[in-house]
Formats: sequence, structure tokens, C-alpha cells
Amino acid sequence: MSTNIEFLHADQIGGCVTLISTDTTKICIEFGENLPGSKHKEALEVEGLTSVEVQYDAVFFTHYHGDHIGRFNKILPGIPLYMSQMCRYALLNIYHALAKHDARYKKQIEILEDKTRNHVLWPQQAVQVGDIKVTPYTIDHSAEAAMMFLIETPDKRILHMGDFRTHGFMGNKLKKLLLHYVFGLQLRYKPVDILITEGTNMTREEGELLTEDELFTQACALMREYKLVFCICSSTNFIRLRNFYRAARAAHKVVLASGYMLKQVQSYYHYKLDLYAYLNNCKQDREFRLSGMYSLLLDKEALQDKLAYKLQEKKLRERGALIFLSGTQAAEKLQRLVAQYSDLQPLVIYSQWSGYIKDKKAEYYNAELAEACAACNTVQLHTSGHASKEVVEEIIRLVNSREYVAIIHSEQAEIRYRQY
Repeated sequence: MSTNIEFLHADQIGGCVTLISTDTTKICIEFGENLPGSKHKEALEVEGLTSVEVQYDAVFFTHYHGDHIGRFNKILPGIPLYMSQMCRYALLNIYHALAKHDARYKKQIEILEDKTRNHVLWPQQAVQVGDIKVTPYTIDHSAEAAMMFLIETPDKRILHMGDFRTHGFMGNKLKKLLLHYVFGLQLRYKPVDILITEGTNMTREEGELLTEDELFTQACALMREYKLVFCICSSTNFIRLRNFYRAARAAHKVVLASGYMLKQVQSYYHYKLDLYAYLNNCKQDREFRLSGMYSLLLDKEALQDKLAYKLQEKKLRERGALIFLSGTQAAEKLQRLVAQYSDLQPLVIYSQWSGYIKDKKAEYYNAELAEACAACNTVQLHTSGHASKEVVEEIIRLVNSREYVAIIHSEQAEIRYRQY
């Protein structure tokens, strides 16, 4: 009995796929989109996974970012899909929003709503697929409920880290998680044979990374200093959204966002209630309402003569506001709203990776957003969703895998064999 591991598109950030097989079972970890500017331009096709007859027994996803799960609709029918409940909620919101403009996205909704094919992963609840056992563990990343997988075959223990970091709110728990659950120090030491880790920041000069606590402290100071604040932020970076929401509410501001973003935030808290119910073996029948966060009406000129619009504008001018903007229309909305409320001397917080507005020659460069931010009083307040190079090396030393380390999801992908 031997375990085979194959890495596809490992030498780029995003779109990486890991195939693991034994004599009787085949599973796939991740199946996402190539990011703009990626080394590999062609979409991956895997025989038995996306074409010909079914050869794979399951596909596991670590989280909901498109470069990890964006091509799940290309996987052959009949192959079970495993993801967290938060992942499913976030994707359903995304594809329901897209389907309003393009009916082709209804296929993704149908797959996600098919509970005979789509299976929910819960932390530390092992899944047996043939002779491969996969145990998910929640880790810290810019996607809520991101997971790493301990994969046990008849002859190997493989740890797939997914995307992770240690400078988020949960980051300090990673080492304890590895020591007590993966290595089994509480009972009997069980070494890892193969470590598969991301290396996003192995080639990026990120400098010292802010912790989410430090980011929150700085956000609070900015909310006190400026009456009107715009925040450019991902609609699914829920920890970041929560940070800025808390900072704004502490400054007694109104918080405004698109209906789509509100739905995503609602799903985040719904997932928290689901997780509580799962961990405590009880029924979840509560509804959550976020105080002081409302649908943004001020970006819709057609509503200017409506009472709700006038009340929202009155509150903004009296109490101040935090306005979240995201997506393809963020630049246009920012320019219009900043001009409309220029008398309040608003601040723009850019809370995304700087490359999108600085790397002018890159495919992912957003010229409109860069121009809009440059024309405003803009500060960047962001921290990476990925571990620093130093932390990746530290985890490699801690795990001390017996055979080799595979660094994937990196422009500097490599395999390091154990030297005896």
C-alpha cells in the first residue's frame, strides 16, 4: 500500500490543487481559479475529476476564496464536495448576487444547495473516504472558518495547512492546536510524514505585519478623528469588517453598507450560531440582528426625495458614519460620495492588499480604484491574510515532518526533503 501525492499549479499564488491517492481511493484538495497575473494561464483539467468518467471519491475545500474553490462547478457530478458551513453561506450569497445579472451562475447555486452532494465540515469531525481519513481544524486566515486538514492514509500522515497566519485573533492558538491535536501529545506522539504549507509571503516584502488587535486600535483612533470614513474592504473579510464596525460603533457612528455586504455579515453571525449549536449539541433557532448597521441608500440618486434617504443623510451629518464599499463599483461610488460630502472632509481607509492600487504593470492592477484613492485623503490600514516568511519557516521546524515539506501557493514553490 503506497500513498501518491501530486501538486498542480503549486508554483503560483492561487489556483493550486493537491491530489492524494492510495490503491483504492482518490481525493482532491482545492479546485480554484487562477488569479490575474498567475504564471499558468490555462484552466486546470484533471482526468477523472473534470472530464471522462469519475475517478475521484471526494474534493475538500479549505475556505471560500475563489482561488481555492472558484471552479467547483467544473467538478464532475457524483463527486462529493466537502466545505465548512461558513464557506457554503458565503458562496451562496456571492452566486445569488451574480445570478441576478447572469443566469449562468444558477448552476453554482444548485450545486451548493444539493445536500446529497455538498457535505458540511465541522472542526475536528473526521471524514472517512475509502481508506483516507480527513480531519479538519479551524485556523486563522482572512476567510472565516478557514481549515487545515490532517489527512491519514494507511501508510502516511499528511498535514495540509491551507492558507493561514498567526497575527490574527486566533493565530496564537495554532501551535497549541498542532501540539495537542495533530501530534497527539496528550496521548501518544504521532509524527507528520509530509507537511504541505502555503508560501504566499515567501517572495513578498511585507515588512512587519500588523496584528488584528493593532489594526483595531488604529481604526478606533481614526474613527474618533474623522466624522465621515469610507472603508474599501473585501465583503467576505469578516474579521476586518467586525473590527471596523466595532471601532465605528465605539465612536457612536452609523455604519452603512450595500445590501449584499449586509447579507454576508448576517451569514457570518448565523454561522457563529450554527457552530455554537453544533458544539453544544443543541438546536439553532435564533435570529441575529446587527445593531447600528444599515443598508446604504446614499449611493442611489433615485432615492434622494425619499424619506428614508433624507433620514440617513441627517444621521450621517449629525453622528458621523462609516461607509463600507467593495466590488467593481467601489471606485465610482467613492468618487461620487466623497464629492457629495466634501464639506465633512472624509477619510478613506484602504484595507486591502496594496498591489491592487500600486502595481501599475500587473494584470490585477485596478486603475479606477487607484485613481479614486489617490484623489482622496486615503490611508492604508491592512494586514495580510497569510503567514510571514518567518512564521512559515517556524511552522516547518515545529512540524518537523519525517519525509518532506512541500511549499505551495507560492512563486517560490519547492519540496524540501528531510536530511538524515
